Amino acid sequence: MLNASTLTTCYRRRTAIAAAIIFILIALASGLGLFNWLNFLLYDIHFKVRGMRPTSNQVVLVYMNEESAVRLQRHQGSWSRQHMAKAILNLTAAGGEIIALDMIFSAPALDHNQDIELADAIYQSNNVVLARISSAPGLGSVDPLPIFQQGMIGDGFIDLPLDLDDCLRKVRFLNARPLANGTLQLLPSFALEVARTYRNLDYEFDFSHTDFFTLGGSDQEQLKLPFPELLINYYGNDNVFTQLNYADVVTNQFDPQQVAGKIILVGSKLKTEKDVFNTPFTRYRRVNSPFAHQFAKSINTIQEAKEPGMACHAHAIETILNQSFITPLSNRWNWVLLIIITALGYPLFFRQTKTGNSIIAGSIMLIIILGLCQLAFQHGLWVKSPPLLAAIMCQLIAGFTLLKIYEQRRSEWVTSIFGKYVSESIVDRLVQGEITPNMDGQHKELTILFADLRSFTSISEQLSAQQTTQLLNTFFAAMIPQIQDRQGTVDKLIGDAIMAFFGAPVTYADHAKQAATAALNMLQTLHELKLNNDLPGIQQLEIGIGLNSGEVTVGNLGCEDFMDYTVIGDNVNLAARMEGLNKVYGSHILLSEQTAKLLDDNFTVRELDLVRVKGKHNTTNLYELVGFSSQLDNYQLELLQLFAKGLELYRNRNWSHAQHYFKQALALNPDDTPSSMYLHRIAQLQANPPEREWDGITDFMRK
Repeated sequence: MLNASTLTTCYRRRTAIAAAIIFILIALASGLGLFNWLNFLLYDIHFKVRGMRPTSNQVVLVYMNEESAVRLQRHQGSWSRQHMAKAILNLTAAGGEIIALDMIFSAPALDHNQDIELADAIYQSNNVVLARISSAPGLGSVDPLPIFQQGMIGDGFIDLPLDLDDCLRKVRFLNARPLANGTLQLLPSFALEVARTYRNLDYEFDFSHTDFFTLGGSDQEQLKLPFPELLINYYGNDNVFTQLNYADVVTNQFDPQQVAGKIILVGSKLKTEKDVFNTPFTRYRRVNSPFAHQFAKSINTIQEAKEPGMACHAHAIETILNQSFITPLSNRWNWVLLIIITALGYPLFFRQTKTGNSIIAGSIMLIIILGLCQLAFQHGLWVKSPPLLAAIMCQLIAGFTLLKIYEQRRSEWVTSIFGKYVSESIVDRLVQGEITPNMDGQHKELTILFADLRSFTSISEQLSAQQTTQLLNTFFAAMIPQIQDRQGTVDKLIGDAIMAFFGAPVTYADHAKQAATAALNMLQTLHELKLNNDLPGIQQLEIGIGLNSGEVTVGNLGCEDFMDYTVIGDNVNLAARMEGLNKVYGSHILLSEQTAKLLDDNFTVRELDLVRVKGKHNTTNLYELVGFSSQLDNYQLELLQLFAKGLELYRNRNWSHAQHYFKQALALNPDDTPSSMYLHRIAQLQANPPEREWDGITDFMRK
């Protein structure tokens, strides 16, 4: 049987399955590399947030730029090797420790003497590292000319692998080149070779470790390098390094203190040579061109927004020398984090809660993860956060979707149970979760209403079965909405009678006022129904209503296959007795004393009698609900005053004076049955005076 527990169990099972599916999908997507572009994006943002950092001031950049080309009268798209020789000698004389040339001398100059002069300068300086290309499309490796190799202290490849988004984030430490004897030659990268020669380390490697290797002899202070490649720890853009103009170096117009004991990188910054790259610091940078008004996208903007290749090598050298490596979190720990995030997200998102709370919890988790990942990056650990963020977002969306499905099913269930018993507003509040119905039995103070048609049996005898059914359905269709509109719950229909209660399943303090309002509205609705309807028998309909307030037992009664949400208890029985007594007092609505006390000045009641009904030992004051105070005229108010005075005298045995007031009341309204009833009682008491113990209580021995 579908119930709240079944719905919740089903919801929990679905959430567990959804959490498992999300974990599997995120893990597969991560394994297939579907998060790579997001990983790169967050990687670059980490750099942006971290900001620039000061370098060790060990690297100096000598730029061959436009100014140098003009001053040195560069011709035919090539730099003079004679000028290069002078630059090397000037830098060496100034105390430069290592001079690394970021250019390929793979072809001879037109003037062979210039090659000889450059080779001599390299040999004499004994501190020059040259560049090579390990693999060029269609050419294979591109090496420096042998004449230059004789004097160099080392060379390294300047191949820079780009990621899928054409951004430079890493360099390879080594490339392997097969030799004729079947062995492999390990070729170092340009940055690694510059760092090795600067530290004066032997070209020896130790690959015995799984996640790093070392460079240098066993008796030296080795460089510890991450395996398998170097993530460049960019310190900013090229402005973080000391920069010299190549023409100044060639003409020896620079401060020697700027290069003494340092690594000097010499390379081109000309836009035409296109040795520029996107880096985490420069990929989103835009520089306004002075010719932007003439061209849709100027070459200047494109080039200046990128980092010169030589500066990228400088950042890699700084990273190696400072041992300031960026280490990606291992796959094993990435899995552990994903499991933890999934486990934390399950109670936050896959539970019965408000959507706003889930969004707040999700936002907090996203902020915490991004903050912790940024903190880890500050200390050199790269945590690939997109899978974790995706897990949170997917859990949030799935949790929201499943919660909506659950709420819809719960809404349908609640509506199916309560929709035919309580008002639409109550059902809406139940569905929205503003109130929770307790389907277990409980004691509550309610107001019970019984309404019964007068002499309906005799009316129905004059009608056919179809007419009787139509008449009852019309009556119920008019009466039930009046109950539900005042937040009442229709308990059951008993033949031509209605049983309802106010104050459950929704608890509210003014249940007596709501019941009294509903009762008065029922009388008015019946009056209008008789005016506007010509169904057979409808003009003969009269209704009696009884109201009583007090503690009852409310809940589901029955069995698993059939349940009835109802109320039971003595106060229910008393309400039924109130309804029946209308026949005696000629009234339409009778209240118990408990209900009358709960009404305010908006209602006018009159005390009718002190009675003891069948099955009850205690007495109760009986009241008639006359109407809304605002709708009574002066004659009705005067009648009530006369009746109240007569009742007081009656109970004090001053029957002759009481008789006077009751007659005055009848003069105002000859159809006032209670006044006629008391005149009849007074006549009996005067004819047969009661004993001294007479207390004015009326006992009803029948229902």
